[in-house]
Amino acid sequence: MYEVQLKTRPYHILLAEDDADDRELFLEAIALVDPAIQVKTVENGEILISYLKEAVVFPDCIFLDLNMPRKNGKQCLVEIRRNKSTEKIPIVIYTTSPSNRDIDETYNQGASCFIRKPNSFEELKELLDRYVKSSFQDTAPKRLRHDFVLNARP
Repeated sequence: MYEVQLKTRPYHILLAEDDADDRELFLEAIALVDPAIQVKTVENGEILISYLKEAVVFPDCIFLDLNMPRKNGKQCLVEIRRNKSTEKIPIVIYTTSPSNRDIDETYNQGASCFIRKPNSFEELKELLDRYVKSSFQDTAPKRLRHDFVLNARP
């Protein structure tokens, strides 16, 4: 298991996901990756934006589903990037979309990483573990286009 020494508080992820089963799987997988990581969940884009507007402490990372009701992930991404208070929060697109257009658009709109929801729980754990390990590296450069999509290993 990968252990990280955090300076002032546990690592905090905000998951914006409308599917209850996907939220539960994410919570189970991240708890196995690192039980110290705290996860807050919201069910749609409107709640996500409201949460960020009222936040005293911002999350260290946002996992953002693209296909949500009320306000979709792309709309949220644009709004988050336009706000000076939230523009630097790493945003991981977390979606079932296989669309190269979605990859290109979200990369150009400032997302940090693109993860397609995997087909198995083990793949989900592996992807989250790889993302967490890379995000905890203080010296990690901004993700380049060819490294933007994080896939499960074959």
